[in-house]
Amino acid sequence: MNCDRLLDVACEAGPSSCQRLRPTLAALLAAGWFAALPGPVMAESMRVDTPKGVFECENSMETDNRQVLRLNGQELYRQPRGPGDPEETDLLKDGIIDRNLGCPSVAGQRGGYIVLERYLQPPQYGVIGYLLADFNQDEPTLIDLGTSDGAVPKSDNPKDHGLYLNDGGLVLRYHGTLPDALAPENQPDDPPPADRAVLYSFSLGALQNLDTCMPLKDVPLFGDMAFLAKAADPIHYLPAGLKIGASRTETVAALRRYGTPYDPDDTDGGSVKTAPQLVIPLCGDANGAVMPLFQFEKDRLKAVRFEALEF
Repeated sequence: MNCDRLLDVACEAGPSSCQRLRPTLAALLAAGWFAALPGPVMAESMRVDTPKGVFECENSMETDNRQVLRLNGQELYRQPRGPGDPEETDLLKDGIIDRNLGCPSVAGQRGGYIVLERYLQPPQYGVIGYLLADFNQDEPTLIDLGTSDGAVPKSDNPKDHGLYLNDGGLVLRYHGTLPDALAPENQPDDPPPADRAVLYSFSLGALQNLDTCMPLKDVPLFGDMAFLAKAADPIHYLPAGLKIGASRTETVAALRRYGTPYDPDDTDGGSVKTAPQLVIPLCGDANGAVMPLFQFEKDRLKAVRFEALEF
């Protein structure tokens, strides 16, 4: 029975019953009645070790129910009085939004990188936001990894929804919406949730949308792609649909099928219709990245050499 129906039944018993019940329901809501719904219980505190000392979050009666962040015993952030949320930015010192009115939880950790999950809407909606906190910086930063419809599990299967961490980076696969940094420019204000996959390379400090990059053949997700620079047969590792000897039209069609964020009509050499060189974006490496450089010869694609990818 929902709240409105409960009120209707009480009101049928008479005005006095209705008047007595409304304050009771209001008190339940104010006291955190929604916390009984599925999902992580509100955390009043969180502690995790980092290269810069212990990072702590507290949001309890002792802090007047306001978020306080500390690093190595020093206060980084204290939420101002009032109903507003923290003014979250790309710096940890500006606070962390969590509409469960508590502290975020640690979803994963590797070195000085901490993956945090928190509610971006009241818990009953199950909308979880993911952040990467980088404590290797002089001033710890926050990187938005996306918003998921529910918490993602940890899995050994890279094809499943989940969080994957190694020394080179992380991959987050989830059903939800992309972070603003990876969202298309023409994305609607309220895009529909979909299956997403993002990769963050620790060494490059770069966040990539795996769904808009072409996977290499026979190269593991966290494989060392440096060997491609010396590969005897680099053509072997080309993505499906991209063929040496293909015409310009076929090459552009293959690129567009992958939805690459690199516009094939905006290459360094000019329009793809006339450019002698074409840079193909490839994903799959979290330890470093290489990008094969191809060239059109008589309007047919051929492999030229491999260059290091620079950011």
